[in-house]
Amino acid sequence: MQLLVLANQARAAANVPPLIWNDDLAAAALAHSEDLAAHGGNCDLHNSCNGELWYKRVQRYYPAWVALGENVATSVSDPQILHDGWMSSAGHRANILNSNFSDFGAGVALGQTNFGKLAFATEDFGSRGMMSATAYPALPGGAVQPQNGDSAARDLAVTYYSANGGAPQAVRALVGTGCVNLTLQGGKAAYGTYGASRSFTGSGCVPVVFEAIKADGTRHRFPKDEAILVGVGAGGAYCAERTTAVPTQDCGGPNVVPTPTPTPAPTPTPDPSKLRKLRVALKPGKSNASQGVVQVQAKLPQIANFDPTSGPVVVELSFGRSGDWSQTLPRLCGGAACLEINKRANAYRAKYDASTTLNFTQGKDGAWTMRFVAREESLAGLAAGTVSVSVTIDGETFTASGDGQMKTNGLFVD
Repeated sequence: MQLLVLANQARAAANVPPLIWNDDLAAAALAHSEDLAAHGGNCDLHNSCNGELWYKRVQRYYPAWVALGENVATSVSDPQILHDGWMSSAGHRANILNSNFSDFGAGVALGQTNFGKLAFATEDFGSRGMMSATAYPALPGGAVQPQNGDSAARDLAVTYYSANGGAPQAVRALVGTGCVNLTLQGGKAAYGTYGASRSFTGSGCVPVVFEAIKADGTRHRFPKDEAILVGVGAGGAYCAERTTAVPTQDCGGPNVVPTPTPTPAPTPTPDPSKLRKLRVALKPGKSNASQGVVQVQAKLPQIANFDPTSGPVVVELSFGRSGDWSQTLPRLCGGAACLEINKRANAYRAKYDASTTLNFTQGKDGAWTMRFVAREESLAGLAAGTVSVSVTIDGETFTASGDGQMKTNGLFVD
C-alpha cells in the first residue's frame, strides 16, 4: 500500500489522476512475487515461472480489463527504494505515470537467491474503462510504513483527491482508539499526500483507518469497510493484513445529514437505439497531434442474441464544430473472428493491432458494455461542444450524445 501512496505522489506532481487500490490486482501481484521468491528469481521476471504469460496471470484475477501494465523488481524490501528504482527507469516510470491506468495493486515476497535473501516486488496497473473525474474516491489509498529496524515510530501516509479542487476540512488516521491529525506532506491541498509519524508501542495488532472530511462535509474512509492491521511487538508477529473490526471513535468534524430519497418516478421505456452511460475521451498527443487517443465507453440497450462477431463494428464520432472521426473494425483477423469470446460467454475481446482494442462485457442485468480504445489518431482542433457517437454492431446502429468539455489534456464527455 505504501507503493501506491508513493506512485500517487509522483502522479500528483505530474498532474495525473490518482491510482486506486484494487484487491484483485494486489492478489495478482502478490502471487507473482511469491512465485518468483519460491524459485529464487530463476525465471522470467514478468511471465510466471511455469511459462504463463504475465497478462494472462493478471487476467485470471482481474478480468474484463482494457489496459494492463506491470513493474517487477528484485531488491531490498524498502518501498521507497523500490519506488525510486522504478522511477529512474523510463519504462517503469511510464507505467506509474500512465493516465490510462486507474487501478493498482502490489505485492512483495522475500526469497533466497545466490546473493542472499532479497525482496521480489510486483506492482500491477489496470483499467476496466474510463472513469469520470467525480468517480475517483477522496482517499484512493493509504499506508503505514513497514517497521524500520527497532524504531517504534512509523509514518502514516494517505493520498487525498478532490476532482473539484476543494481542500479538505480534515485528514486524519484512526489508530486503535486514538486520532492522529495528518498534515499535507507533498502536492497540493486538493491532491496531495497527507501524513504524520506515529509511535506504536506495546504488543498486538493495532487497527488503522484513514479518514477525510471534504469541503462539503462528507466523510470518506480508506479502507472503506475494513481496517489495516499493524503488528506491534511479539504479539503482532502473526497479524492479518486487515480486519473488519474497524475503529469507531469520532475524531470530530461535521456530519452531513443525508438528503431523503424522493419517491422515484416511473421508469420510462428505454429507447432501443440509444446508448447509455456514455463516456468519451479525445486526447491529442502532447508533442504530436497524430499520436492522440480515442476512448469510448457506453452501455448498449438490451439486445437479444447479441453477437458482435457477425459483421464489422463501426465507431463514428462527431465533435460538434470540431470535426468528425470514424473507424471500421473488421470481422475477421487471420481467418478467425477478431472478437474472441471467453469461456463464460460474458465477454468479447479483440486487439486489432498495437493501438486498437475493443471489448464487450455483459453485466448482471444482461446488458453489454462496450469499451473501445484507439491510439495514434489525429485529433487536432478539438473544441468544447456536443459530441455525438454512433456505433454499428451486427447491422444495428446505436447512438448517443453528450456535452463535451475541454480540459488540460483533451475533450471529455463524462
